[in-house]
Amino acid sequence: MNSDNQINLMNIEEIFSILKREIQSNSIPQSLPPDFYQNISNLISKLKDNSIEKESEENSISEIEKIHKISEQIKNNLLDLYIKLVSLLFIYRCKKTFNIHKMQETFDYSNLTDEEKYVYYGNREREQRINIILKTLLEGKPKTLEKIVSSINQNYIILRFLDSIEQFVGVNMNKYGPFKKDDVAILPFENARSIIENNKAVEIHMIN
Repeated sequence: MNSDNQINLMNIEEIFSILKREIQSNSIPQSLPPDFYQNISNLISKLKDNSIEKESEENSISEIEKIHKISEQIKNNLLDLYIKLVSLLFIYRCKKTFNIHKMQETFDYSNLTDEEKYVYYGNREREQRINIILKTLLEGKPKTLEKIVSSINQNYIILRFLDSIEQFVGVNMNKYGPFKKDDVAILPFENARSIIENNKAVEIHMIN
């Protein structure tokens, strides 16, 4: 076993140990290194890009094929294990954070990685929107409520079409289309939602 394999196995054990401690610990997320997920992402990237080393010319073609298949299977199993462990850890820690915020308990914010803070802020924004709507509704402010919800027509989504679609008039009274399969377009949220639900297109998520 070469040094690379030893490093990979060591990291798998480390992730499993962190996940085990997280499950056994209290309701507060434990501290993680700031670059924890970045390192895992780099390891997964290396596994996906890792090519099988060329064997000696003394090996027959059948032997090389066997070695290649076994090596690929080991690599795929290792990759699958990484993905499952990290997914469990990330989701479990996020759920802990949501529960703490919901119960209005305090916790050490520095225990969260930047990736977890990104999810945490998104969840806070969702709850803030719920509170704004409820407050405006229960205070009897229909004009303010109308102004708030009208902003939904100003939200746009990028779509990639899975099928052709005829021209239509959007909620903003603008004309869109016609579109063909694999066309990409920016549409109002309400129109895009309907098209996605009918399996005519998929949303394209932009990552800066």
